[in-house]
Amino acid sequence: MAMAEEKESTSIPLSQAENGSTDPEDPAKSPPSSPNSSTRKACCFVLQSWFSKKFMTGCVVLFPVAVTFFITWWFIQFVDGFFSPLYERLGVDIFGLGFITSLLFVFFVGVFVSSWMGAAVFSVGEWVIKQMPFVKHIYSASKQISAAISPG
Repeated sequence: MAMAEEKESTSIPLSQAENGSTDPEDPAKSPPSSPNSSTRKACCFVLQSWFSKKFMTGCVVLFPVAVTFFITWWFIQFVDGFFSPLYERLGVDIFGLGFITSLLFVFFVGVFVSSWMGAAVFSVGEWVIKQMPFVKHIYSASKQISAAISPG
């Protein structure tokens, strides 16, 4: 009988005897998982899911804010570049002064074009632009966009 027990104990596969581990594909040979490990896995999954959802929510919220900030910063620098060389020659170096000057320039152009004389000058300039072969298409398209977004 002692010989039968020795045969049973020596019938373990060689790979399993060397590793001392169990075969994960054979449920009969794997040890039963403890309730703590399954709870830990569930908690890790819930935390990972919660973290990734909150991270994506942050990305969704911050993306439009970052794009708006970037475009606004670029636009201020772009418009500031029109009058900044004038102020540099005068020895004045204040960031945004060219932007404020540009806003005032646009305002005064609006005041001028609202007058009778300004409207006449504007219509002559518009006629000249409409006579140019390629420029007339760009002007008419931009005028349509401007009319679509204008409040009045």
